[in-house]
Amino acid sequence: MAEKHSYTSAQIMHFLIPSLIGAIVFLLPIPMKGSLNTILGIAIDWGKAVLKPWLPGTAMTLVVIAALASLWATLCKPEKIERDPFWGGLLIVKPFWLVSRLLGAALYIVIFFKIGPEVVWNMDNGGTPAIVLAPALLIIFIVLAGVVPLLTDYGLMEYVGTYARPVMGPMFKLPGRSAVDCLASWVGSCSVAVVITTKVHDQGYYSDREASIITTAFSVISIAYIYVMADFVGLPNMYFQIMAAVYAVTFILALIMPRIWPLSSMPDTFSGKAGKQRVGDDIPQGYSLGDWALKLAVERSAKQTAAMTVDSGVKTFISLVVSTMPLVVAWGTIVLIIANNTPVFQVLSAPFAWCLQLMRIPEAKEVAPAFLLAYADQFLAAVVGSGRTAVAAKFMCACISGTGLIYMTEVGVLILQSSIPLGFWKLTGIYFIRAVLSIFLLAPFAWLFC
Repeated sequence: MAEKHSYTSAQIMHFLIPSLIGAIVFLLPIPMKGSLNTILGIAIDWGKAVLKPWLPGTAMTLVVIAALASLWATLCKPEKIERDPFWGGLLIVKPFWLVSRLLGAALYIVIFFKIGPEVVWNMDNGGTPAIVLAPALLIIFIVLAGVVPLLTDYGLMEYVGTYARPVMGPMFKLPGRSAVDCLASWVGSCSVAVVITTKVHDQGYYSDREASIITTAFSVISIAYIYVMADFVGLPNMYFQIMAAVYAVTFILALIMPRIWPLSSMPDTFSGKAGKQRVGDDIPQGYSLGDWALKLAVERSAKQTAAMTVDSGVKTFISLVVSTMPLVVAWGTIVLIIANNTPVFQVLSAPFAWCLQLMRIPEAKEVAPAFLLAYADQFLAAVVGSGRTAVAAKFMCACISGTGLIYMTEVGVLILQSSIPLGFWKLTGIYFIRAVLSIFLLAPFAWLFC
């Protein structure tokens, strides 16, 4: 029988206060302008509004610096950088990632200064990732860097995870702490949840299989984003119906995807930067559920200091900027040029058209590219939907923006640049399985609501 520990009020407060602040910032829904938002979302929106004139130029400068630093470090391999786990892992990269960063920097300069062919820098193509997405990500990364450690490093995940384990384990084959990631995505954004999951995986609290499942099955789009998509396709009056369909289908897919390839084949190893750190999930004899949850939370928070929190936040920001933003610009621009100026996506979407026709969705051939384009960027699916006339067609386009989960201009890049062992082809396989299943799962909702 394990011996219970007693804790001082100071020890409990060291866990409780930062965790509550983090939970409130990330998770507390706040009614605003006819929808729901969070303090995190409000801070991000305020930052975008106030700093809007300076964001594209600042983002371009940081992307160029990141690319040049990576080129220098990768080619020269200075001893001090190479021996440092953080800087070496961040700046000394494989050829593909180096080329991607250099391409992102070059394209950002071309787009920002409108150099060369308009097809590269107009807002339909390169302008979207460079002038819209990258500056938005910069603000998101700043806010996340300051707040994420409060959610991950002071025991909240251990505390909530202990209570959630009986549900998350049998149903989704996940540890209880993943419930926090799910909530963060639900009321925040899917990119927020991916950043949290990556950080926890690096710390050794998620296995490769668990982190893969969470990022591709549980990093759902936020309730605020669903409203944006509903409004964009011209169905703001169907916001709640679209939300119900997206979350119902996402829940069903979360039950299915961990049990089939490729997620079912992921190893239960711990390849994060810290190795395995998670203690056993079994509650020792003599402990109640609440006692064990408090023990894990207090002991986790005791390891964290204010200096460590600041250091973690700074490194999180630098890592996200260097590893993510150049790729968003590089591959986002290329994908959008192909999508908007060639019939490639129209041809490749033929199998989706057949599935949509089978499920009697109107304008099936016109809707089908949305299910392919959502893999590139979820906004593209809504763009397709905005041009449709049938309500059911608009409905399906808005919903696939949510149920697909993986889109390469943001979430995909975050996953590929992380220590989670999900390569491009596995991510592609996961997305297309989700997309096909989504057609058959969403169709009954379209029949019901439209």
